Amino acid sequence: MRAPTKKETLLGFLARGVAMVHLDARRPGVVVPAQYVSDAHLRLNLSYRYSIPDLEVSDERVQATLSFGGRPFHCVLPWSSIFGITSHLTGDGQVWPEDLPVEVVHTMSDRNGGTRHNGTPEGPPSGRQKPSLAAVDGELKEERPRQESSSEGGPRRHLRLVR
Repeated sequence: MRAPTKKETLLGFLARGVAMVHLDARRPGVVVPAQYVSDAHLRLNLSYRYSIPDLEVSDERVQATLSFGGRPFHCVLPWSSIFGITSHLTGDGQVWPEDLPVEVVHTMSDRNGGTRHNGTPEGPPSGRQKPSLAAVDGELKEERPRQESSSEGGPRRHLRLVR
């Protein structure tokens, strides 16, 4: 059985609600606002419910006009820049390790050692703490804020590694 492609994963998560795309904004072909072009781990929320008139998910890229601080900006995200996709609804996600920026791998190692690293300045629209990626016992998983878990110290959903 083959693993789903990035496009299939994104379309599946979008069908269920809000999807967060994790990307390296420094990669060739990425078009995002100037203040984010040097971000190794930029997180962008996409949803059909946002009524994005030009949201396009093609075989080459994702493009859409997104809001940054209330200002619209037409973004272009080639698939090669996207290294992870998570679902806000279920907490599930996938990571493509071959596309992980080295800085993100180092950040995950730092988190394992207890060092906190703050990601991008943009949070999800609801004001909830945004999910982040972390390495645990050699696996990647999505960290979710404690208040969102079903019980204190309850199970956390793991991201699937796609090779």
